[in-house]
Amino acid sequence: MKSSVNTCAYGARGFTLIELLIVMAIISILMALLLPAVQQAREAARRTQCRNNLRQLTLALHNYESTHSVYPPGSLGFPFVWSPQAKLLPYMENSNLEELFDYDVPPLNAFNFGAYDPVTVNINDEAARNPLALMTCPSDRKQVPGSLYGGISYPACAGSGENSAGTSDDGSISNADGLIFALSHIGFDDVRDGTTHTVVFSEQLLGDGTNSVPTDSDYRYRVIELPMGTQTTPTACDVATAPAWSGQRGGKWVNGHLADAMYNHWYTPNYPLPDCHNGFHNFALTSARSAHPGGVFAAFLDGSVHFIGESIDTTIWRALGTRDGNEIVGDF
Repeated sequence: MKSSVNTCAYGARGFTLIELLIVMAIISILMALLLPAVQQAREAARRTQCRNNLRQLTLALHNYESTHSVYPPGSLGFPFVWSPQAKLLPYMENSNLEELFDYDVPPLNAFNFGAYDPVTVNINDEAARNPLALMTCPSDRKQVPGSLYGGISYPACAGSGENSAGTSDDGSISNADGLIFALSHIGFDDVRDGTTHTVVFSEQLLGDGTNSVPTDSDYRYRVIELPMGTQTTPTACDVATAPAWSGQRGGKWVNGHLADAMYNHWYTPNYPLPDCHNGFHNFALTSARSAHPGGVFAAFLDGSVHFIGESIDTTIWRALGTRDGNEIVGDF
């Protein structure tokens, strides 16, 4: 006699709806717990890379000074507005790119006005379109949206923003009190405040590419732009009366302007008010800015890189921007 076997008893059992919902809920909880940790780990890696970029720039700066006995100028005057960072390329394993440049003509087509060989200037312009990982912080965007050029997150410090000529000259990049400014010719012996108390590079956030009035109070990615050579006084830089806005900050690493390759310590890090430039980019009131919560990285002339909190005292912050101010700098 053949025995009957209940094959249903051995059939595969599926999940019930309740069990499936429980599994999905558990997965959702795990994702909610893991995602912040993953994001924190990624930001920690970005912060480390950002710090290393600043350290490499500072090392290149020392090698440049060892060769030329001075630090690179912020620019050589219009139209030769070459950035100090461009001059550091051979010391950052980018000699091949630097060899494309001809410093006897302007760096960009926009600065030529037909006065120099357009073919040579265009070669410079094309070379400046190369994005360089060392020039941008991984926590920031790589280029200003809509820009053809490689961006820059690490401007050179022109000084405190307070100039000895008085308040009528505040924000100037000419005869400034920092290490690198327009037509500067500063060497190691000129840094009387000490290398541990002199900032040479910090961070800035690249603009969002939009030149309109911000629709909210988030001024991180746009700057006030005053007409032509207007002095950037706090009164002229009032948000309520700003005549124009720019979202192009940091758009060109080759460009030795306050809008790109230089900044000053007028405002403390990540200041809530916007940076303020003029159309000639020879005056500005700026803040070091970053995407890192709580502050910015700043590279000092001794080669160290410190994270400077947003709550730093204005007097101390400005003192760190000078090369020969004889200030007494405490903890920061």
